[in-house]
Amino acid sequence: MTSQRIRFGRLALLALAVVATYSLLIFSGFNSVGMPMGDLNLAYQQWVNSNVAYGLSADWVYPWVALLPMSLANAASPGALIWPWLIASGIVTLAVAVTIVYRAKTAAAYLAMYFWLAALLMLGPVSISRLDTISVALAVVAVFGLSQGREASAAIWLSVATWVKVWPIAALSAIFVASKRRINTLIVILCANVAILLIGFVLGADASIFSFLSGQTGRGIQIEAPIAAFWLWPAVLGDQAFGIHYSSTMMTFEVFGANSEIFANLMSLVQIGALAITFGLGYLAMRKGAKSTDVFFWVLATGVLDLIVFNKVGSPQYMAWLVVPVIYGIFVGVSRIQWIAVGVLVLSALTWLIYPVLYSGLLLSGFGETLVLTIRNLALVAALVYANLRLQKLGK
Repeated sequence: MTSQRIRFGRLALLALAVVATYSLLIFSGFNSVGMPMGDLNLAYQQWVNSNVAYGLSADWVYPWVALLPMSLANAASPGALIWPWLIASGIVTLAVAVTIVYRAKTAAAYLAMYFWLAALLMLGPVSISRLDTISVALAVVAVFGLSQGREASAAIWLSVATWVKVWPIAALSAIFVASKRRINTLIVILCANVAILLIGFVLGADASIFSFLSGQTGRGIQIEAPIAAFWLWPAVLGDQAFGIHYSSTMMTFEVFGANSEIFANLMSLVQIGALAITFGLGYLAMRKGAKSTDVFFWVLATGVLDLIVFNKVGSPQYMAWLVVPVIYGIFVGVSRIQWIAVGVLVLSALTWLIYPVLYSGLLLSGFGETLVLTIRNLALVAALVYANLRLQKLGK
């Protein structure tokens, strides 16, 4: 009886921590500079108000499943989805966190969930007001299942997450690479994705269901992207041929200057090449007999960093993706995971400092603001180099 009371008390404490975290983030979001929760009103609300089936019968930058949480939030409060979104995302986080620690019954599970909450706080209100909130929660469920040996269910959860935001494709690929039953895993992944496609077609989809695959091709280099430094710093130093402009189409600030469009078009190819190298290193590590848990962790961590470092888009919520490999690493006891977790928290805090705190100065090409952004991005590059070295070491 005493042990049950202790367990219930720990669950209640975790639940209170989730409520406190969301309360602080929501308060901060409504009282912070820079409208960090602005996407909910300025983008998501406008999309659902249009009554257009984005991602199904109209081209969209996101996969069609991303329209579901927006539509459900708007259905709960037509024309004002922000509060239903925030409440629902909090409930989802609470349900995932409590369910995981209840089923796992381990100290590692509690540690992983508290790390998740700490990362949300460090990243700020953007961590709960973007689609990434949903995709990360789904991915957390998936990696917990994978840590328990449920590879097929993990692949299904990640397939759904990928149709919300594309980034979990790195986790799906990592499962395939680290699997000892690759054919079975591939069949599950294919069946899950075909099922999601079929549901889309039943709902009236046409060729637009694939539009997200090319939705990023026409956009420029967002100012927070690591590659943007080559255009930001000349502007900071006074070169009028370089600078920042607002893209009304993508609702982001982008750099302009010599060859910026060329490099913007090249970044997707560079990203694909980097991912191919990552998966190749993971495959070699499995061939050399490395532990599948280590291979999955490092392929996932490196793949996510590939998607961030070589991305021409540098949205702040991308830092939330790094939470997923760390949570898995805590579950399975990856070496030095505590330091990796600290690193992710630092990166998240720096990202919050950049957006929204220093963002107005960054738009004015301020030296200090650009320096903070550059430091954050160099830290991401260093993390990617380290992850590649660790992955390469597994294959020796």
